[in-house]
Amino acid sequence: MTEKYPRGVCCHEAGHAVVAWSFKLPVVAVYVACSEAKGWYGGANVPAGSDAHLHFMDQVVILAAGKTGEKVLACPAHEPAWLDDLWKMHERLNANGISQEKERWSRITEACERARLILETHRDKALKLVDQLVECGRVERPEFLRLMNGETSQSPNS
Repeated sequence: MTEKYPRGVCCHEAGHAVVAWSFKLPVVAVYVACSEAKGWYGGANVPAGSDAHLHFMDQVVILAAGKTGEKVLACPAHEPAWLDDLWKMHERLNANGISQEKERWSRITEACERARLILETHRDKALKLVDQLVECGRVERPEFLRLMNGETSQSPNS
């Protein structure tokens, strides 16, 4: 492996982060890591409850954005990342009265399509975020905002 952090996991987490940012959520950090217990995993950190004002389908779009990011950015991650997100989507839909399997899958498909449109709109920014994650494993809020605003990245040696 020539990359320090697997590109697929980085694409997955970048998908979540860019879509959360598009909904004006305060992305605090985006990271990828590895542990013996979990293997490769990551996250797009936003303050707890900061998405409470969003419609439940917007919340589902953010959850769908990981797997969608893998597809849009053409680099698959491992299946458990998607399964965790999928479980959370089912929980969110059930909590909002979407209990029939067929309707849940229809809503998940809708969420994936909305995430795809957002990620295609911000593809260049997402790819720059992926490159930073592959290189460093973590992108903090100031650097994340620079990337999302299309500004030049600051190197650690500047």
